[in-house]
Amino acid sequence: YTMDPVRYYLLREIPSSGDGDFSYEKFEERYNGDLANGLGNFAARVSTLASKEAEICGKTSKEVGEKIDEVKKTVGQKTKDFKFNEALASIWDLIQFGDRYVNENKPLEKALDIKTKNNIIFNLVFVLKEIGVLLAPYLPKTSELILDSIRSEKNNFVVNKIQNLFPRIEKK
Repeated sequence: YTMDPVRYYLLREIPSSGDGDFSYEKFEERYNGDLANGLGNFAARVSTLASKEAEICGKTSKEVGEKIDEVKKTVGQKTKDFKFNEALASIWDLIQFGDRYVNENKPLEKALDIKTKNNIIFNLVFVLKEIGVLLAPYLPKTSELILDSIRSEKNNFVVNKIQNLFPRIEKK
């Protein structure tokens, strides 16, 4: 396993001020559930969608802005309190919010006008970028891969497709 998944498991499953246990089975469940199916799928979905556009411009929606502000505040406080497992849970809440945003707004719908579609993709890239920033102290390599795929200039994004961040671990 690489360093980031191990760091993630230890920080997420073992509280800073308490005991915890490690098992390969629990590690693989957390890896497949949170990293491969959660963050990995979200990053792949958004980057694939955004990389098909030459440039993504738009405006952050109120809903997205408020959610990101809420998560940043929570992560900051939980990190300050050394509750890294809770800080990571809050970041994963943002990933789930991003997944819901994709499903509810359906940016691949052919009936959407180009401006609406572009704005939906802009918001998704913004969420992914913020996830990358929030993950930096916890999953530095993963954060770097996410942030390196997104170039931003003023209110525009240019996105390169992210390769599979976390290939699923197959049960033996």
